[in-house]
Amino acid sequence: MKEQTVSATLRLKSFAGDFDRLTSLTMAAGKDFNDELTFILNHADVSLDMLGPEHPACEGMVEVTRAAMRCAETTRCLLLLTQRARESLRHYKTKEDGPEASLQLR
Repeated sequence: MKEQTVSATLRLKSFAGDFDRLTSLTMAAGKDFNDELTFILNHADVSLDMLGPEHPACEGMVEVTRAAMRCAETTRCLLLLTQRARESLRHYKTKEDGPEASLQLR
């Protein structure tokens, strides 16, 4: 029984490490994506100002801006979800009980 507990604990620790790496990667990608969307939105605004409301391309640029804003909202949700998942993982701490290690909720 003791070996099963240690084995399960090691698997859980491995999963926690993998999950932490995954959340780090997701957060980095989300931040990079957010930076690119900021660039797109800023240039779309400048383009709209330069074109003026009567220009035939204005309607297309408005749609580009709306699409970028939807993507920005999705990115914000992704970052928030990842941040919450990471915080949930931090609720676990490693506790040493003699030779047996186990993860327990704080």
